[in-house]
Amino acid sequence: MITINQSEVLDKIKNEILKSYPILYPRKNNEIKSIMEIYFTFTITNDNTPVTTIGFLDGNEYSRVSTPITYKLDEYIDYEIVNQLISYLIINYPSISGFSIFPLSFSLNFEYPFEMENKEGISCNKIILKFNVRDKELIPILNQYLTNILVSFTKELSQTQTFQYKYNEYCNNLQRSILDSLTEEEIEEMIKMFPIEMKRELMKKIPNQYFLKFYYEHSHQNDSQSKQLIKNEIKKLK
Repeated sequence: MITINQSEVLDKIKNEILKSYPILYPRKNNEIKSIMEIYFTFTITNDNTPVTTIGFLDGNEYSRVSTPITYKLDEYIDYEIVNQLISYLIINYPSISGFSIFPLSFSLNFEYPFEMENKEGISCNKIILKFNVRDKELIPILNQYLTNILVSFTKELSQTQTFQYKYNEYCNNLQRSILDSLTEEEIEEMIKMFPIEMKRELMKKIPNQYFLKFYYEHSHQNDSQSKQLIKNEIKKLK
């Protein structure tokens, strides 16, 4: 396993792809569909050091084997580098052709269509990017990468069946998972950054009786008329 830093990641991955599947014209060079899987595994050491392992599987739709090269970052890979890698693949493939989510992983598929077989490009039929964790405790980390990709590549992902049928469900689950992982201080800091209109919209979703009761009990305003109005409204709710 070779330890590298953030600035080397993108070039190392590109070199590994092109070493096995150089850019050709035409790009199709085999009757059997070639597939390369690039996987990112997020772990944490006993001394709480975050680690990203980057590995490669090469082969076809029937079997794939690990390549001799595995890279390691002694930190989690930057979101921007992930986005740059996805953008690079989108240049060589017209769209994200597949999108799958599992309890401890998610993956993106990049595959060129039949009509692009005779054009210039990376000579691998299909490239899979897979992001995974081994421990449930790191699922919030995995979800942060998924959120980044969903936000950054909404247009490209919108063509996949998973996105079309499950997007809202995944977003709701992600939101719930992220909120559950935040401390009280982190939630307060996040709310502080919201624009005032967003704060108002959020508070409008609080059931009226709870909002009025909370406001009356905790308000420090000296407007007695306003307080009396709230008192009257609370009485009506009882």
